[in-house]
Amino acid sequence: MSIQNKYKNKYFSILGDSISTFEGYSQPKYAEFYNQSVKYASGVITFGDTWWGNLIDTLGGELLVNNSISGSHVCGKAGACSDARTSALGTEDAKPDVIMVYIGTNDWGGGARIHPENGETADERFFSFAYRTMLEKLKRYYPEAEIWCFTLGVSARRSVDDFEFQYVRYGHHIEEYCDEIRACAKEYGCRLIDLYRNAPPFDTFDGDHPNAEGMLTISEAVLQMLERG
Repeated sequence: MSIQNKYKNKYFSILGDSISTFEGYSQPKYAEFYNQSVKYASGVITFGDTWWGNLIDTLGGELLVNNSISGSHVCGKAGACSDARTSALGTEDAKPDVIMVYIGTNDWGGGARIHPENGETADERFFSFAYRTMLEKLKRYYPEAEIWCFTLGVSARRSVDDFEFQYVRYGHHIEEYCDEIRACAKEYGCRLIDLYRNAPPFDTFDGDHPNAEGMLTISEAVLQMLERG
């Protein structure tokens, strides 16, 4: 079965951060990064210009809920591991067939600790605990859904000659978080979408957020990984 046939007419929901927001589609409405002014600065102007909109259109699917909040983390009591976030990916009439989880960049960028140490209690402060809690809740709320776990992508800024991606922030290399995502995806039987290993750097207009070209880079990389199985 082709990828397009497999996902044709399927409902897709997204759990993400600013990279996956878009005015008019993100819930809650106040939490989008890609608003009217950013759309034109980035060239991401229509649904099909977003990485997820392009991917869903290519697969013949339908967006159900985009629960992406600018600045959000996996960690924290109000993070993506919360009941409020994980339970908000369906509607009264439908549940998602696929949940795309692309979040964690702000945890890495903000220095969230990955594992407890020295007898500390594991809780939502730690990325390893929070990511597993998030997947456990998604499995509970949507037991029939495919869950796709995205590792963190590498950004570029081709309009700036001396731009260098900072792989280490607050003493943690980005791949430490990617390794944890890989482990969690395997542990919970989720599909791994390994952007870090299998996607080229995506172009941005500000160093962090994809422009239209960068969005296409992400969507094409995801499609290639799906086709490879």
